[in-house]
Amino acid sequence: MRKPSARFLALPAVLLFGSLLCGCPNPNSYGTPRTVEPGKISHSVSLESFGYIGEIEELADDPSTTEVETATRTTSGFLPTLPSYQLRAGLTDMLDIGAHVHNLSSFGVDLKVNPVRGIFDLAVAPGLQYFFLSAEEASVHIVYLHAPLMLAVNPADWFSIVVSPGVTYGLASGDLSDDDEAAASADGLLLRGSLGFQFRASDNFAIHPEITMMKSVEGPGLVYNFGIGFNFGALPSYKDLQEPM
Repeated sequence: MRKPSARFLALPAVLLFGSLLCGCPNPNSYGTPRTVEPGKISHSVSLESFGYIGEIEELADDPSTTEVETATRTTSGFLPTLPSYQLRAGLTDMLDIGAHVHNLSSFGVDLKVNPVRGIFDLAVAPGLQYFFLSAEEASVHIVYLHAPLMLAVNPADWFSIVVSPGVTYGLASGDLSDDDEAAASADGLLLRGSLGFQFRASDNFAIHPEITMMKSVEGPGLVYNFGIGFNFGALPSYKDLQEPM
């Protein structure tokens, strides 16, 4: 009897499998569209959690006909994950790069381009995340390509509201059995949206709660990340918003 292979592992299942092993997709930035000044470095440490809402199919006996029927029910879960770390380095006046360790289990990198600054800020921040999952006879390599558009309103030099719509594309490949036939891939497109609030206590410290929700376009189900980031170091400057003395 052949064992099931990874070709039957749809992206929502990959998301759930990853979340249970603390290797979940993590699109949270805990930042604003503004980039770090050239030659400067900032850091972020975040405490996070992961949740999902989806549908699963179960086989159930119909007592009136004694036949087995398929029933669909909604399932959900919410669990804390390990902390994440991010380092950002300024390259030019409107360009910086970020390196990430997501949930102490996966790695990522992104490039942020920030052409618009003022009361309203705008940036694009394409990036990727990679992790490897292994449990018993299952092993999966997963890459997520993130493409958010970061928008922010800055009512004051100490506070920003950040909204980040975008898309994420997941690529997964691996083995779900120990034979040579169990090698295939699964991929999928997710729509995503983030909402964050940054409170800057000083030029070198800020607190940034953020939530991101992701929805697969290939089937039912919703996953979300919530966390609180603690940012320190050479944070982006907002001195242009300060009122003249």
